[in-house]
Amino acid sequence: MPEKLIPEHVDPFRYAEQALRLSGVVNIATMSRLSSMISANSGQVVVDFHFGIDEQGITLLKGHLQTELLLQCQRCLEPYNYEIIVDFVLGVASTYDEAKGLPECYEPVLTKEGHLALRELVEDEIILNLPLIPKHERQNCKIALPVTDSEVEEGKVKSPFQVLELLKHKQDK
Repeated sequence: MPEKLIPEHVDPFRYAEQALRLSGVVNIATMSRLSSMISANSGQVVVDFHFGIDEQGITLLKGHLQTELLLQCQRCLEPYNYEIIVDFVLGVASTYDEAKGLPECYEPVLTKEGHLALRELVEDEIILNLPLIPKHERQNCKIALPVTDSEVEEGKVKSPFQVLELLKHKQDK
């Protein structure tokens, strides 16, 4: 059975009045901004959106997304799988003034001409949850560093230049 694709644009205010729920997938290949940050444009993002109106009359969007991306480790330059599972709550606003007036518990999202671009929203959430410096866990990486995190925490390495000295001694041997 083929997966249900999420629509490109929706009217969030109409969906919220009816308390609608959207579940489906978004193809990673359709995300142009994300494609330069990952190693492979294959796969899908599984999404679940629930539209509603809170006690204060604020239109909200509760979302859940899950995907697995192929990133390039910046230590060993090998690809690795990175899983993202995110829950978020957004306050829907039509203007910047409305967005500024939202309570702090809501991340604001602006509509364009009364419509919300869901696929762009999914892409934004994924980009926000990417690591700043993609890298394997230390034990899974092919590059062995001369100093471990525990040595730095215990104070065995007193300066960054001490690491260079360790490397120099290894080369001399």
